[in-house]
Amino acid sequence: MSSLARVIVLAEDERHQRFIRQYLYRVPAHAAGGRQYQTHDIRAVTAPSGRGSAEQWVRSQYPAEVKEYRRRSKKLSIALIVAIDADTREVDQRLRQLREALEQAELAVRADGDTIVHLIPKRNIETWLFCLSGENVDELTNYSQSPDIDALIPVAAATFFQWSRTNAVPPGQCVPSLAAAIPEVRRLEQRNDGLN
Repeated sequence: MSSLARVIVLAEDERHQRFIRQYLYRVPAHAAGGRQYQTHDIRAVTAPSGRGSAEQWVRSQYPAEVKEYRRRSKKLSIALIVAIDADTREVDQRLRQLREALEQAELAVRADGDTIVHLIPKRNIETWLFCLSGENVDELTNYSQSPDIDALIPVAAATFFQWSRTNAVPPGQCVPSLAAAIPEVRRLEQRNDGLN
């Protein structure tokens, strides 16, 4: 792990990771500990491609990353962002699974003061990318095989940044799992800026 990393991104795949990076590059300096996030500030941990269920892999890695976040957050202002698809489940079910993973590892569950962000797209990240790009989508359809999805990431991340600003109100087309992610990313701005 890079000792310079200020954000750990635990994600299912590269698409999740790129979306989060593009979002983080827009986060105001005061929320990022005094300076804008840059590439070296972010350590991405993604599931190995082609080795089984990516969401299951994220859940299995979650306790270790939480433990590392807590160890480092005693001295540094850092954050952990977890991106895991709900797939055909409910977002609350994924949240319970993450909580259970911590309990099974005998770790304390996420507290209000933790800068641990849970981003849980339903059905998958592609739903959010299309929604944030102005498309009317639902959370039942699988959009993952649509063409040119990666081209949507910069615009989608910029829109997510705008929708997540304090007092911003997402438009009516915002799907529920994306609306639930907005208070999650606001945890980044609640972090203790007194730490370096």
